[in-house]
Amino acid sequence: MKLKTKKNREYGDDGLLPLVNIIFLLLIFFMIVGVIEKSIVKDDLSLPKVELDKFNNDDTTKIFFDKNKFLYINEEKIDIKDISNKIKSLKSKEIILVADESILINEINTILLELQKNKINKIKLLTSLNAN
Repeated sequence: MKLKTKKNREYGDDGLLPLVNIIFLLLIFFMIVGVIEKSIVKDDLSLPKVELDKFNNDDTTKIFFDKNKFLYINEEKIDIKDISNKIKSLKSKEIILVADESILINEINTILLELQKNKINKIKLLTSLNAN
């Protein structure tokens, strides 16, 4: 009686198919990750330069806007309606704006618009160094 022997089939891929799958998955992964990072700034924009110096408390005019929405110019409390007249009487063309963190941007914009109307273009916004 003759026993049948199993024929060993030889495959020519040498286990390359899993390697091709892994390379294809890595290629897809890096293509997706490369698309996620986009440029924040357009090419034709020029961002202003900032110098990180310490705040110098000199004779510059300061506008304070506290959490109770009271407005002060150089320690003098004024009404928001009278800001235009007060700004016109200022000698300095440089302003430091100090606003409480609870003040919304549209409230600050009213002050900035009045400053712009009176041709005051040098405005510094005072912030905290350790802001969260």
